[in-house]
Order: sequence, then C-alpha cells, then structure tokens
Amino acid sequence: MPRRPTLEAIILIAALLADAAVLYFGTEPAARLSLGLLLLAPIVWASARLGVVELVTQTPSDRVHKRRFVRLRAQVQQLLDEIRRLNWMAVDVERGFRSREAARGEMDNIEIRLKELIEEIRGTAGKMAESKEAAAGENEEAETG
Repeated sequence: MPRRPTLEAIILIAALLADAAVLYFGTEPAARLSLGLLLLAPIVWASARLGVVELVTQTPSDRVHKRRFVRLRAQVQQLLDEIRRLNWMAVDVERGFRSREAARGEMDNIEIRLKELIEEIRGTAGKMAESKEAAAGENEEAETG
C-alpha cells in the first residue's frame, strides 16, 4: 500500500485532472457545475492534508528560516536600545536640554549597562532557543512590529 502523502498526492492530481476534464469537455452547464463542485471536495481535502495551503500562505521570510536564536536577538535589541539612549543623551546635551553633569552620569550608567549586555551576549551566543521560547519570541516580535 502506498504511503499516505503519496496516496493524497495521487488523489489531488486525479481530482484536478477530472475537474479540468469535466469543465473542458462537459456540454451541459448544470452537469459541469455540479460535477465541478463535487470534485472540489477531494481537491481541498488532499491539498490541506499535503500542506499546500501552508505553502501558499507563508510569507517568503517564513520559508527562509525560523528564528532559532531568540534570546540572543532580544539581547542585541537591548544593546541597540541602549546605544540609541546614549546617542540621544549626547544630542540633548548639545541642544541644551540637559546639563553636562547630569548627562555624563547617565551616560556612565549606559556604558556600564552596555558592558553588562556584551557579557550576556557572549554567554548566549550560539545557544539555540527551545521551541516554546522560540514560539514566544516570534509572537512578541510579530506584536512589536
């Protein structure tokens, strides 16, 4: 007996060919419509079982890769956020929105946090996320943009 995916592929191809033949060679409109609609059921069933729907609905980025290093990505995002804060702190000083002393203290704190993040990244690099953690990270990423 053939494997199930092979059997489903055979059903899909046979139903598609039969549907095409009915629609092309049928002369009676009511018969074409009814037989065409009847053959739609095995086409939809077989394509759903084979995963054709998922292949069609996936975006190109989904097909390329799934995120495996979710924790590392989150840490790098934190690092970039801290760098942005450091930059805006310097911009605020130049524009006169903050005093140099207050900004220098805050920039020192940011620098300490950057060093901590680098150490965390070093420990996380190369470690793949578990499947539950990866799914949660992908959901968070989809929600944030």
